[in-house]
Amino acid sequence: GEAGGITQHIGAYEVETSKGRLTFIDTPGHAAFSSMRARGANTTDIVVLVVAANDGIKPQTEEAINHAKAAGVSIVVAINKVDLDGADIEKVKGDLASKDLTPEDWGGNIQMKPISALKGDGIEELLESISLEAELLELKAHYEGAAQGVVIESELDKFRGAVSTFLIQNGTLKVGDLVVSGNTIGKIKSIVNSDGQKIKTAGPSAAVEVLGLNSVPTSGDQFQVVENEKQAREIAEFRVIKEKEKKLLKQKDESVGDLFETLGQEQRKVLNVIIKTDVGGTCEAINSALFELGNEKAKVKIVSSGVGGISESDANLAVAVDSIIIGFNVRADNTAKKIIESESIPLSYHSIIYELLDDVKARMSGLLDPIVKEIIVGTAEVLEVFNSPKFGQVAGCNVIEGNVLRNKPVRVLRDEIVIFEGELNSLRRFKEDVNEVKNGNECGMGIKNYKDIKPGDKIEVFDRKEEAQVI
Repeated sequence: GEAGGITQHIGAYEVETSKGRLTFIDTPGHAAFSSMRARGANTTDIVVLVVAANDGIKPQTEEAINHAKAAGVSIVVAINKVDLDGADIEKVKGDLASKDLTPEDWGGNIQMKPISALKGDGIEELLESISLEAELLELKAHYEGAAQGVVIESELDKFRGAVSTFLIQNGTLKVGDLVVSGNTIGKIKSIVNSDGQKIKTAGPSAAVEVLGLNSVPTSGDQFQVVENEKQAREIAEFRVIKEKEKKLLKQKDESVGDLFETLGQEQRKVLNVIIKTDVGGTCEAINSALFELGNEKAKVKIVSSGVGGISESDANLAVAVDSIIIGFNVRADNTAKKIIESESIPLSYHSIIYELLDDVKARMSGLLDPIVKEIIVGTAEVLEVFNSPKFGQVAGCNVIEGNVLRNKPVRVLRDEIVIFEGELNSLRRFKEDVNEVKNGNECGMGIKNYKDIKPGDKIEVFDRKEEAQVI
């Protein structure tokens, strides 16, 4: 079980069935992992859509259906939790039919199997329906030749270095093969299958963990085996140049976008964030979820993101750009800790993605200026104006709404138009100085630095309150 009781990492494993081996890619269902699900749909041949019989369709379910349709992938539905109270299989089928997924027993072409993951009921039937779908689709791959496929997940291990999960789509991968993925290259040192056993070769549809790449490849990138190191370096160098060009273009677009954004409106507050995560797929998911967070008043700017522990260079970068640091299932090393403590850099560790998003939202809200709200406390009508040797002009008034308070700011209104704003220098009731006069009572009011008060004017006493803004 993962932190928070939700899947937060993409996983891949193989299952032996009576019809042969099936490889499953497990993608998280949380809303923030949309990009992972999209990648899963683009990587697989058949999507198994898991819908809870007692919950029905959720926004993530609709999203997964859309990803599968966009990728042109076949769908098999597993209706799970059929053993629970409140399970309604027919309702789930009806909801899915409204999304253009019509069950076979309703005259459609979508296989829907009731299962209980807890008890294991219906799992054999589900595996058979997946095998049947595969036969109908006539799925085939080249077994011989150089391996090619997709990087499902990647991480930086303290002891083993860059560790990647490869899904082989064509050819056979062998120990000693030279591999290029994005701008990452390396010679395969070891291949481990989903059961944790070391193997020498892996063929199409195998999901394997490989060691030997010189850095962590990007999840979702294609990988391919090349003939020699010269070819590998040429491909990697070409991709590095292209990546730099893309970054420069993006920076230009962002600066032009920021310029237009600031024209004619007040500038948005920016929260700089450095993200470090345990695996590449989660890093990508967090980046895309944070990008969606802002509004017209505040936004998140991801200064840097990557896989592995929080290092000295991350801490120095945070100081240079005034950024917060967030670690997801990773920690800061000792050198980084010293800089973080001495420079008081805000640092937070998380293991559940929605808690991380809540933390960033709270920090963004803290950047916003508070909303100042005005409340009218009381209104008095001027009946007569007197001249006092001590206070100058004094207005004899009747309090017609609320209460008049001595220490609050006031406005003078003539014909309901504000003509002066200031403060009281005296508030008297009979011959006594008072701090408050209640509704329905008469009083004398002296306004500091104002000598144009007339009978019929209104004196409005108000208060200002600050409220924190929330993203």
